[in-house]
Amino acid sequence: MGLLGKTASAGQAMGGVSSRRAVLKAMAAGGMLAFGGGALASCSRGGGDSGAGEAVDVTLTTFDGWPFGRMPTAAEQKANPSTKAYAQVLKQWLDKNPGVTIKNSALNVWDQETLTTAITGGTAPSAYPGDVIGGWNRANVRSAMLQGLTADVTEYLEVNNVADKLESYVSPIWEKWGIDGKFYAAPWLYNVGTGIHYRRDLINELGLKEPTPDWTWDDVRVLAKGLTKGKRKGFMMQGQALNGSLNADGMDFHAKVPAPDTGWNWRWDYSAQADLWVPLIERLRAIIFEDQSALADISMPDGDVQAAFARGDACMHSNSVVFYTATPGGDNPTPSDLADKLGKPIEDVAGWMTQPVGLDGRATGTQGQVDLVGFSPDLEDDALDKAISLLLHVQGPGWIAQRKAVYESTKDARRVYDWQNFMPTYKGLLDEVPSSPDEAWGTKFMDEVRRAAQIPIAPNEAFYFPPEPNAAPTETAREDMTSRWTSERGTLDIRADLKKLDTTRNQQAQSFTSGVADEEFIKAASGYFEAHASYWQENAPDYYENVFKDWYEGTVLPALKG
Repeated sequence: MGLLGKTASAGQAMGGVSSRRAVLKAMAAGGMLAFGGGALASCSRGGGDSGAGEAVDVTLTTFDGWPFGRMPTAAEQKANPSTKAYAQVLKQWLDKNPGVTIKNSALNVWDQETLTTAITGGTAPSAYPGDVIGGWNRANVRSAMLQGLTADVTEYLEVNNVADKLESYVSPIWEKWGIDGKFYAAPWLYNVGTGIHYRRDLINELGLKEPTPDWTWDDVRVLAKGLTKGKRKGFMMQGQALNGSLNADGMDFHAKVPAPDTGWNWRWDYSAQADLWVPLIERLRAIIFEDQSALADISMPDGDVQAAFARGDACMHSNSVVFYTATPGGDNPTPSDLADKLGKPIEDVAGWMTQPVGLDGRATGTQGQVDLVGFSPDLEDDALDKAISLLLHVQGPGWIAQRKAVYESTKDARRVYDWQNFMPTYKGLLDEVPSSPDEAWGTKFMDEVRRAAQIPIAPNEAFYFPPEPNAAPTETAREDMTSRWTSERGTLDIRADLKKLDTTRNQQAQSFTSGVADEEFIKAASGYFEAHASYWQENAPDYYENVFKDWYEGTVLPALKG
């Protein structure tokens, strides 16, 4: 039996515990944090706009200047034009908001355990990256929100008309973060997601075919083999690339089947469609062991991947689009550093393309995302009002002022539109800044980015199901199998591996019990898979007819109907 009964809510399990802090401590003691639940939904505060110019005694704390920081010292301003511009922007805001003090916090908000422990203990900074509270897993982030690990900021966003000010590519993603009409974070940064970074110069030099929006993993294999020479490998494949080559055709999606008659509500069945998955796994193994065109390591950190690409040890890697726009001259080598070394414009040296599509046109590898800013649930109304006011000031006038200062100092558009700054969250900002993202990174790159921003967002499980209040089975067995497939030479019985994976995951699930009632689960699952049916009919009709339809009608619907 799980921590909570299958039909019990987190709020029911907590009995008479009434205060936010007490509930959080109880949940932490019970191991519930980062797994979900709605225990604190009724504990969120209201609030009001304290009004610019009204003196309030408020102290805001943030870690390492994120998403805003204290007033820089004179020495810090002198050393960096962008820092000086931030100081001017901050002073403008402070002059209109007397009584507000901003201090640094020593707490590392990028560590999930450290942050959630601080929130439950009432020592968290005023603002922190909202995705960290759920380990960057959307379902866990939503669960943590409803546990009370971030403040309800709905009315503050409404007062400031945030939804109306977002760029068109941000709005469809941001809207999904609403939970029953409420928002427990503010939008921070946007990017179009992951894709394949590649060496355009070497591809052209060798007369190979450059990636296109409709390329497949078979095309990747051909390109990787063509780019491999001596110690230089065609592809540097870490976890997301290894599994991405399998999930382009939906392997993990199809293997997870609704099972409301079980304690966990889900079962795993990789072997039922083994005829589809075995060739994909064999292809991946062939790239690594037969072609010897890839460096493969499921746990390889991004820094090592970047370094290998910049050194020329590998000609492709799968990663977030923002790695293309990394600032040159930093601690980690970047595509810009490589281009400068070769004395060429970056678009002549490197390229970026959306993830390869599946064999039947299935394409969800590249999906836009919006990073979040969470706010401490212990902030009083005035402090929360000021924190969001300052955040929006920094994201608007502050963003413009800092980008202008960088350009005036460096005349280098790459430093103006670095990282996620080439696709701002809010409307109209690009019009106020000198140069352009196209000047910084090349029109070829920006055209692909703009195209990627228009890719329809596929239904995500996290936004359809009630937050899960109980601990979930781990992904260890699945990760271990990918490690086996990509590291063990010789002949493997992949069909037997798939059956073993089914057995292992289903046996593990037997010791877990969902906190979502059967009727809730069936309703959510029905809507989720129905949304998938509509999405694929419209966006990948061949995949819908050849793969999805039979599985949906023959496996999913009967399971939901009992």
